Amino acid sequence: MKFELKKWDLAYLDDFMKATDDPELAKNMCENLPYPMDDVFAVEYIRERVLNGEKKQMCRAVVVDGHAVGGADIILGSGDFEKTAEISVWLARQYRGKNLGSAVIARICKAAFERFDIVRIGAHPFSTHMVVAAALEAAGFKHEGTMRKAIFKNGKIYDYEIYALLREDI
Repeated sequence: MKFELKKWDLAYLDDFMKATDDPELAKNMCENLPYPMDDVFAVEYIRERVLNGEKKQMCRAVVVDGHAVGGADIILGSGDFEKTAEISVWLARQYRGKNLGSAVIARICKAAFERFDIVRIGAHPFSTHMVVAAALEAAGFKHEGTMRKAIFKNGKIYDYEIYALLREDI
């Protein structure tokens, strides 16, 4: 599937609202995406990615046929973690399960390694959400371990997995 990674813009607000108004997405994201999605959160989400610049992050809309159908963020660490980054990727329901996620992950990681002086990109999917783990592995990430009972969300405690891609892995 052809896609572009484009800088976020408020022109994508309606697309964002449609794509994220999904209880499954809200349940599986570490970010506290509200469900149902509200326009205040949506505007703030996009505005934060537009206004924060790109010195310590690379945040992109996943665009298919001119519409934002997902998002991909690379956020750089600081202090002792300045040579690392974290990735977060999400897709609208109708674009999941089509190998788009692994392609987005691979492309934004390549761009981040080219742009930033980092050696590692980490990802932390919930242990119950192994579809993301499969997409990470397809993009070259390696499983490094499990953090047991590490996330408290919606009244439940979850484990999460630790994945990483090193500069020399690409």
